[in-house]
Amino acid sequence: MSFYIGSRTNKTINVVLNTLRLANAKEIFTDKLKQYKGLIEKRTHNSDQYGTNHIERMYLNMRTHLKRLARKTICFSRNLFIFNAILKIYFWNLSKLIM
Repeated sequence: MSFYIGSRTNKTINVVLNTLRLANAKEIFTDKLKQYKGLIEKRTHNSDQYGTNHIERMYLNMRTHLKRLARKTICFSRNLFIFNAILKIYFWNLSKLIM
């Protein structure tokens, strides 16, 4: 499992896309952000609602499990180092449960 923290700029998107290319992704599901059309090959890019709903559900589960991701909680932190560490611990624990 991999993740990257950043704003939705071309630089951030390219970092994620390079990771997906190294993993030989056959399909890449995204929302309808205009920047994706120029950066992702048409044969692998898919922006249908059907492909993204399970991703959005996983994100909702993660926000529910990690209350730190909700801005209106007492646990919210703007420190990217702490945020990155919390996500690494979460995904590490999640991978242990899956395997």
